[in-house]
Amino acid sequence: MHFLNDLYTLSEAKSKDLSILPEDVIKEIKKNIRDGATDLEYEWSNALELIHQAFKIAGVERPTPSEREAWKQYEELLQYGVKELADARASFDSSWRMSSTVFREAMEKRIKVRVYELSDKSGKGHTVEVHNMGEVIEMVRKQAGEAGFDMDVQEHDPSSCTCKFSYQGIQKPYQVKLQRL
Repeated sequence: MHFLNDLYTLSEAKSKDLSILPEDVIKEIKKNIRDGATDLEYEWSNALELIHQAFKIAGVERPTPSEREAWKQYEELLQYGVKELADARASFDSSWRMSSTVFREAMEKRIKVRVYELSDKSGKGHTVEVHNMGEVIEMVRKQAGEAGFDMDVQEHDPSSCTCKFSYQGIQKPYQVKLQRL
């Protein structure tokens, strides 16, 4: 009977995630986060940087996602860090957050698309910078429409397609291939 009791205790210990941080360690990390958020000498680029520093000061190794319960604690501490930074720096520059300027620049990011013009006799190519593939397709469609051609777009995948042209239902031996670089 004693053996069964030992076996039960051993299996219970295995089922618990031993990577969970003790409550006193969590309190110390939270204190480090609060202190870091209110110390205006530091310019945190984001809450993650603050959290990593709090772990470092506490002398605690950050968990990995495979340590499920400890990872949950880490995520909660990250949320706590965001809240503390927002509260402590609401009246200041708030440079730790993504500003509207940075967001706008990210949204204005352009992509390069290689345009191949192919016919039976020749082919040429050039590269254009646009916001998305649809923008290039519309430019090609507009040029084809001005010349009186109908255009059919065949998508191969999100980063490439072929535009084929016809005039009064007759397929032309000309096509434009688009490839995102």
